[in-house]
Amino acid sequence: MRSIEMIKQESRHLRGRLYDDVFLNRDSGVSEESRQLLKFFGMYQQQDRDLKKKSGAGTPHTFMIRVATAAGVLSSEQYLALDGLCRDLAQAQLRLTSRQAVQIHGVVKGHLAPLVTRLIEMDMSSLAGCGDVVRNLAACPLPDHGGARDTVRAMALELSQRLKPATQAYLELFVAGEKVFDIVEEESLYGEQYLPRKFKIGMTIAGDNCVDIYSHDVGLVYHPSTDKWTILVGGGLAQSHGVAKTHALLAQPLGQIPMHMLTQTVETIVRIQRDFGNRDDRRFARMKYLVEAWGLERFRMTVEERMGMLLDDPGKLQWNHTTDHLVNEDPSVLGVRLPHGRIRDSHGMLWASALRDVVASCRPTLHITAQQNLLLTGLNPESKAEAIRILTAYGVKSPTELSPFHRYALACPALPTCTLALAESERVVDRVVDQIERWWTEAGLSPMDLRIRMTGCPNNCARPFLAEVGLVGAAPGRYHVYVGGSPQGTRLARLAAERIPIEDLGTTLLPLFRQYRESRLNNDELFGDWCARNGIGQAPRASQNHEGG
Repeated sequence: MRSIEMIKQESRHLRGRLYDDVFLNRDSGVSEESRQLLKFFGMYQQQDRDLKKKSGAGTPHTFMIRVATAAGVLSSEQYLALDGLCRDLAQAQLRLTSRQAVQIHGVVKGHLAPLVTRLIEMDMSSLAGCGDVVRNLAACPLPDHGGARDTVRAMALELSQRLKPATQAYLELFVAGEKVFDIVEEESLYGEQYLPRKFKIGMTIAGDNCVDIYSHDVGLVYHPSTDKWTILVGGGLAQSHGVAKTHALLAQPLGQIPMHMLTQTVETIVRIQRDFGNRDDRRFARMKYLVEAWGLERFRMTVEERMGMLLDDPGKLQWNHTTDHLVNEDPSVLGVRLPHGRIRDSHGMLWASALRDVVASCRPTLHITAQQNLLLTGLNPESKAEAIRILTAYGVKSPTELSPFHRYALACPALPTCTLALAESERVVDRVVDQIERWWTEAGLSPMDLRIRMTGCPNNCARPFLAEVGLVGAAPGRYHVYVGGSPQGTRLARLAAERIPIEDLGTTLLPLFRQYRESRLNNDELFGDWCARNGIGQAPRASQNHEGG
């Protein structure tokens, strides 16, 4: 099989054999070459692994489409269009991601082109939803009516457009339906091979780490008092079981720049990763390994040399707010806690119908959060009251009515569609959180916020390595248990136990909860902080934290 680097280089800016595979090939799926190229267009080929166990190799393929909604912002018209799309052309459900994008699952190959055409008509796109490019830009979701947060979101939208691939293949194939041989565009940012691996950017204001800013390849932190940005580089949480040298890393402060230099700085960093990132082994191709190999000083000098200017000292960062603003005091904003980002009518809860009625009636702007929830914004007192009335009629609880354990629990989709999943996540997480809450009570502890995150593999989509309790799938029904992450997102969790059966998680967690109750400094010491102070678990290979700066 040809390497992914060869596939990219020979693809004529992502065209490859996609026209033949998508429009002429009668199979439900596409070739391996086309499967890799489709990722750049936000399209993942999948199979239902539950169905595959029963039906075997004949299980049909479908596609997941990831709509790249920069900063997670959707107009009411766009949301209703997505709701209609998933009912007409997919599985009648949407899923909000931990990077503020929207996923549509169960799209058959023949529906790819009409779906993209309808996206484009509503000023949306799945281009760069996946692939070895800068993916969906994450940003603080809370509006502040012309203030600093709105500035950050505006810059996220501007950067998102600047960093899109230049290829016209997406429109040629899925809107015009044309097979084009001549390349007319120039990929000046990405080059012929694009980046060595995916590239993630997060943006927020100083003091508000609601997007887990240290988990990104590049983190951008805005200081409204000086109109400057602190640049963080080299974050990334994914690792591979059994590959000892792969590990999670937190981004490090590179420097500070004025507002007018932001775009140039980000493009310079992207080009450095393009030119020097590892293209020989994809397991080590993320920019975090380049920063680690070079050292921060060499990386900074390379950025400065290419830009022809020196970066200012990054200074210290302090974090006050660490949730996704699901509960907030803005009278024009209503937070809606979703079941791990899944919007569908099932199991006695009509989430899709409830949101459809609210959006159609109240016409809010929707802001997706980095914890897979929704903020309905731009509401006046009457429309907010109407939104609450509709949601209550459908049985949707206010976030404040939920257990603090469930309110901020986070899980990836995992089985049955994710090809990387080693164990369950979304389908079991509510039951697991219920059990953790029972163990917490059994240990004699009072209810409080406890950040619990779960994934089906170590790719870390739900960022469990930053959680106070992180559960990472290691094999069917078995999980590595991590503890001691910081609610501020400034410290990596430590490995407390390996390959624990899901039914035996209490053998690890209940004794820790009891020790925590007996030896915490005071009632205000959080469980994650207690674990870190006492050195519970095996330290990460690259032990980092950014507490206090």
